[in-house]
Amino acid sequence: TISPIITTLALEDIPHLIDCVRRCYGESYINPMMYDTTQLKDAIVTKKMYSIVAKLENKIIGHCALTFNGSENTSPEAGKMMVDPDYRGHHIAELIAKKRIEIAQSLGLPGFWTECVTNHPYSQHEMIAFDAKETGLFIGDVPPTFAMQGLQNFSDTRMSLLAFYLPLKDRPHDIYIPSQHTEHLNALLTSLNLQRILNNTGAPGVGETRLKTEIDSEDQVANISVDHIGDDLIASVKAELKKLESLKIASAYLDLPITQEAAANAYMALEDLGFFWGSWIPHYSTQGDILRLQKIYQTVNVKEIICAREQGEEVKNFVVSEWERVSKK
Repeated sequence: TISPIITTLALEDIPHLIDCVRRCYGESYINPMMYDTTQLKDAIVTKKMYSIVAKLENKIIGHCALTFNGSENTSPEAGKMMVDPDYRGHHIAELIAKKRIEIAQSLGLPGFWTECVTNHPYSQHEMIAFDAKETGLFIGDVPPTFAMQGLQNFSDTRMSLLAFYLPLKDRPHDIYIPSQHTEHLNALLTSLNLQRILNNTGAPGVGETRLKTEIDSEDQVANISVDHIGDDLIASVKAELKKLESLKIASAYLDLPITQEAAANAYMALEDLGFFWGSWIPHYSTQGDILRLQKIYQTVNVKEIICAREQGEEVKNFVVSEWERVSKK
């Protein structure tokens, strides 16, 4: 047996981390930041990323992180999990994931969310072991060029990601969603043991919409994050989509702040633009919960999506059926 030291990443260990990324993924890792000393240093110093590593002598043999998407983001994304292929089977992933929960608790976070690959069930099992629950599915999020050492890689189609949430402490609040989705969301609330009051008020947006768009040209995906739902939401989103469509993206995501009374109405209108349910992300921002909607510009073989358990299958079936329903509109 080996006894690695489980600790947060020290700046002087960044080159060793990059070596670990290369041993795990070659040059194919999805996030170029993980090969860039300057960007990694910046993310750690500014506390945008909390990196947890497993160290053996002078070598980093495992890594995972909590990554914040800006100052408004209160439930960060847990990800960037990797274990050196030479040290698999030593429960490294479990040890660093456990440390990650301790760090999240020490920061007083309400919880964190993560995306698990669906070409195999291993990373889903890791999340399930810590009592995380499935909350959504991002269809065809990952381009086929992404390769993991020593695992089955489907190469001809984009891979989908199953979203999970791990709750640490609840901050109950009101949320606004269309009535036809209350049953599904209630089931998710029950499984996560979170308290919400669900409303389906048909309130319209007021004033000017505030949103920002981020494009990931490497992955061919874009994210439209809505900060305020105004009366011009649909016109604003249409204008953004027009720009994005000229870039030939594979998927567009839209973060809808469901703490705003206009959210239920906005959701219905966004369906007419081809957006459908991706994932509920509790406590995502300082405002509260969001729904991350998705619009797909590609064909994806959903039969290839592997879920680790029945709960995942139910979430997958819900999202796939929503895609089919909205596509017929």
